[in-house]
Amino acid sequence: MRITPEEIIRLRGRHRGYWLTLATEVALLLLLPVAQAQIWLLAVLLILLALVLMVFVSRYSPLRKTRPLIYGLGGLAIALEVIWHLSLNLWPAVGRALTIPHVIVWLVFLSLAVLRKVKTLTREPFVTVSVVMGAASGYLLVGMAGGLLLTALWVLDPAAFDLTALPAVGSTAALPNVSVAPALMAASFTMLTTIGTSVLKTSHVGGQVVTTVITVVGQLYVAILIALILGRFRWRT
Repeated sequence: MRITPEEIIRLRGRHRGYWLTLATEVALLLLLPVAQAQIWLLAVLLILLALVLMVFVSRYSPLRKTRPLIYGLGGLAIALEVIWHLSLNLWPAVGRALTIPHVIVWLVFLSLAVLRKVKTLTREPFVTVSVVMGAASGYLLVGMAGGLLLTALWVLDPAAFDLTALPAVGSTAALPNVSVAPALMAASFTMLTTIGTSVLKTSHVGGQVVTTVITVVGQLYVAILIALILGRFRWRT
């Protein structure tokens, strides 16, 4: 397979982006306990992740048709993240009204990023360590999208959650969604690994549907990527 110098430059840039994305996701995951105490930290890490996805991955991706869409959704997600936090502190009513649009935009952005990651990985000319790291970063993106899905469920139907398994909501009534966001993000990763979580009531249908969606999507992602990598390795041999 002949690769042009321009393609090599894009390939190196994209592979660097895989490592940066994975590093950002691991940092976000490890800093969730700190984010529980510093409510602004999760927002900063999500914004950083969006910037990494746009600048270091989408920029060098061979998928050009959906590139403007990922840029637009990423920019909108970052803007809403900033506006949402400012509104919750300055204009609580506006902040509460923006909660659902904010979560939906982030959820769509991360879902599109996962789909693009899978398509990009299928077009990689070789299976290298960087490609494997890119696959791992996509798996963690599924967990983060699941955390946002749980946040949306929390906003729409708090009765689906066992409040005794969640951190106590702060005294500021305008910030309940921010206060539980790190815990819900962590719960999403436990669902992703099929361990399960106690934050959702087993008797609540909506909560069980969300749990099933996160678990199934995560397992499908792993199965598809393993088949891709093994198939590509067999093709090379």
